[in-house]
Amino acid sequence: MNWIQRLSTALGFAPEEEKRAAAVRNSQPAAFVSTSQDGRPVMSTWNADRAVDEGLKVNPWVYSSVAVITTALASVPILIERRTPNGWEADEDHEIQALLNRPNAFMGRQDALERWGQHMLLAGNALFWLNVVNGKPVELWPIHPDTIKPIASRAEFISGYEWKQDASTKRILQVSEVAHWQFPDPSQPLWGLSPLKAAAGAVDMDQAAAQWNRAVLANDGKPPLGIFLNESLTLDQMKQAAGFIREQINGGSIRQALVMGGASKVQPLSLNASDLDFLNGREFSKKEIAAVFGVPPILLSFGNDATFANSGAAERRLWLSRVVPLLDDYCQGLMGSLFPFWGLTQRDWRIRPDFSEIEAMQQNRKETAEVGKLKAEAFKALVDAGVPANMAAEAVGLPLADIPGGDQPRQALAPPGAAAVKALPPMQSKGVRQRKDRGDPPESVTERLARLDKWIAEARPRISELLLEQGSAAASAYASGQPWEPELSLDDWQALLEALHVAVIESEGGIGYAELLKVITSPGGGGTFDVLADGVTEWIDAHVGDMVKGITDTSKTNLRAEIKAGVEAGESEAEIAKRIRVLSDEWSDWRADRIARTEVGSAFGAAHDQAARQIGVPMTKTWVATGDSRTRDEHAGMDGETVELDDSFSNGASTAPHGVNCRCVTTYAPVG
Repeated sequence: MNWIQRLSTALGFAPEEEKRAAAVRNSQPAAFVSTSQDGRPVMSTWNADRAVDEGLKVNPWVYSSVAVITTALASVPILIERRTPNGWEADEDHEIQALLNRPNAFMGRQDALERWGQHMLLAGNALFWLNVVNGKPVELWPIHPDTIKPIASRAEFISGYEWKQDASTKRILQVSEVAHWQFPDPSQPLWGLSPLKAAAGAVDMDQAAAQWNRAVLANDGKPPLGIFLNESLTLDQMKQAAGFIREQINGGSIRQALVMGGASKVQPLSLNASDLDFLNGREFSKKEIAAVFGVPPILLSFGNDATFANSGAAERRLWLSRVVPLLDDYCQGLMGSLFPFWGLTQRDWRIRPDFSEIEAMQQNRKETAEVGKLKAEAFKALVDAGVPANMAAEAVGLPLADIPGGDQPRQALAPPGAAAVKALPPMQSKGVRQRKDRGDPPESVTERLARLDKWIAEARPRISELLLEQGSAAASAYASGQPWEPELSLDDWQALLEALHVAVIESEGGIGYAELLKVITSPGGGGTFDVLADGVTEWIDAHVGDMVKGITDTSKTNLRAEIKAGVEAGESEAEIAKRIRVLSDEWSDWRADRIARTEVGSAFGAAHDQAARQIGVPMTKTWVATGDSRTRDEHAGMDGETVELDDSFSNGASTAPHGVNCRCVTTYAPVG
């Protein structure tokens, strides 16, 4: 749904409640709509035509700023994608993709995006009319913001739009027929604030400076000097003296001196060109106007200032701080307006900009990847040299959470030919038995690890997407001066992790239950695995609740650290927002993999534990370490450790995998 529908829903007026909304329309005013506004089009003091005539068409800085942004917007392809088991895939044959490529018979994607950008930057609002035929939009038409206004409603917030198609024709459009974007205006939530309105003073000053410069070139209509002679002269003598003085003082200049009779003195009658030099004033106006539009001033410059190096950096800044957020807004608005007509959900479908061919964005990603690679190499070198992992991560600036055992130096490798002797940890649980000789894991364990890897591969892209989505939303909120913490929604993680754990436990619990049935020697076992059993649901509720809070708290802590570093470095809000985006890009790689491995591993452990409990016969459980190079020393030392079902292992864990990235497993067997 679009922002109007979301706000209407938040106020208690979802589409399916339209009849109830109508019943309370006159008795329950909405929070933002006064009685005097109810049922009337919103009035605006800002005129888009005037913005074009007095800003875009006459001021070079306004035109250049708008052109730089809209040209960049129009260069980006817009795609509709659907979620698949392998991640997001473009659907080139979808009807919405055809609309994105060709909004109407007279406009391509570039034309529509340029007009959208111009309307947003000059009017503060951009609106598309959805030409709906047989229940689906077949065309998208940009509407001039001066010809349409939302109709305020006490009950529905906005009940429709009044569209003046010409001087004598008005048409009322339904909310669903209009896609509306705006730059928020705190004083008027129904209509947006134009950036050009904020820059109007700078534009006026720049125009005044340009006019003065033109006046200087024309001598301002006045002679520069008045020369008064010592005594009265005859007319012929006056002409002769004036000609002589003008020739000596002015030469061929058009700036003529005025020779007058009277006392001998020289009187300036106008300022000279240096006094009337407004170039510095125009330079300041350029920077002020560029700042309002979010364009680095160097992109409006030519000559010595605009070198290739600083122009490239400024272009990347423009994309990250202005173009990308605008395209995010455009895509979100299209999803809210178009998806309901096709019954699509934003969980399974999305519209996004395709930056794969944008050089400025590729350069930024390349730099980020190179920096990340250097950090990883430095981290490995420090750890190999004996520096504790947590200390090494902090030293090189890797945003890693505390690594279990990471406060201790890495043990040195045994010399070639030396026998590695490893002390086993003390047994803590009653009835513990230790396997003496460690061989390869049983075949059933190897198969379980293979299934574990498949689930991790399926979970990773969904977790990565959510990390990117929340990071991007937080960056956009910070750049616009809005609170960013609410963008890190607990509900999104709750829904994702609950779905993941239910799916994994249902599948793996069924497999584990069937395997145990085959080896039961005591009566009482049977039936099927129940994913809705109390033990399963209680584990999911407790575990997911803790993990949701942990993931969100870690994100907030890391983002606060980035923001603090940016503030201390004197960076702008846009630069700090870029920091947030870069960090979320990094999260979508290593952190997504880490969360996926930890969560899927926890679900695997819980699935087999619950399967053993649902069998209904006394059980023991055994810790099985994978024995590869990634196995923790502590876990390797526990390999073969066996305890009763309700007891904990010597490290305090109830099941394996246990901890971040753990690949150990727990096997179960009937007692006796």
